[in-house]
Amino acid sequence: MKVRLLLTGCLLLNTMLLQANERWFEVELIVFERTGDSQLREHFPEQVTPIRLGRIIDLVSPLYNPTIQPLVSALEDCSPAPLNTAASSVFPSDWQAPHKLMCQQETQPLAWQRLALFPEKWLSHKVPWPSRLPHTLAGRGEFQGVPFLAEPEAFALTDVVAKLRRQRQQQVLLHTVWRQAPVTERRAIPSRWFAGENFSQRFDYWGQPITSEQHDTPVNDTQAAANANDVTSVLEQINSRRQQLAAGVSLDQPSTAAIDNSSNVQSQANLPTEVWQLDGLFKLHLDHYLFVNTDFNLRRMHNGALQSINVKQSRRVISGEIHYLDHPKLGIILQIRRYQPPEVAQP
Repeated sequence: MKVRLLLTGCLLLNTMLLQANERWFEVELIVFERTGDSQLREHFPEQVTPIRLGRIIDLVSPLYNPTIQPLVSALEDCSPAPLNTAASSVFPSDWQAPHKLMCQQETQPLAWQRLALFPEKWLSHKVPWPSRLPHTLAGRGEFQGVPFLAEPEAFALTDVVAKLRRQRQQQVLLHTVWRQAPVTERRAIPSRWFAGENFSQRFDYWGQPITSEQHDTPVNDTQAAANANDVTSVLEQINSRRQQLAAGVSLDQPSTAAIDNSSNVQSQANLPTEVWQLDGLFKLHLDHYLFVNTDFNLRRMHNGALQSINVKQSRRVISGEIHYLDHPKLGIILQIRRYQPPEVAQP
């Protein structure tokens, strides 16, 4: 018994010493796109460089794509109630209002589309992604011993963002502040950041247009035009599969143009399921000095197609100084500051 108490005391002491010696930093990150191409002579490859997620720190999704399945499951089904005379005089005759203030109304698959004998009810468990994310990303600043978003009062480079937004050929995509305790490069976990416009409804991850199975072709069009559209669709799918094979993505599943299947293939390959204007990883590690590794994909419309520009940079940084990572199309400004976590009562 005494040995067990002694071991427990030693473990608790080591935990307290590690927390006391752990250094926390506050990272302020600004990412902006250079939109001017008049004087740019550099040519970027057409091949999409995939960014595999793996084990990451995601501080963006909980804000804009939270899980709501427990809330939706607790609601009752929406069942229409008959209209009274007063309501029928205001609303159309074929309209029926639900009699519950809050209820769930999810479109269920048809009987012939259900594979299981007793299928579970399909419910949306995520909030739909918006078409565009705001460039400023802040949190509540609540310290819980893990990386977290800082409060708006922690932003110190707002004047820099204001100057960038006044310039015509600069578009600010992301401005955020988060806090974390860096570790060695071997133990460091990158954080994922994405922002800007969401192209997921129009393009797949490989930049190919998403074609619907039902073509909106008028009846009086010629057969040649229909065949040309079919050939274009097939070529787009072939180009998308070629890029997936070059990136090492398995194509065991049937190749269809459905969006759900494309998202399934991406998730199995640890690729992002959404196509954002800016998407990538930021890794901060500490080996006597602070080091930063960035790997971002910048998507932009170029000559009617979705172009992907991969930007990889590594830099040794000094806390307190403002660093600028330059690129012909993507600019990164960051400042890493010391942060003193609040004192937490030890057990």
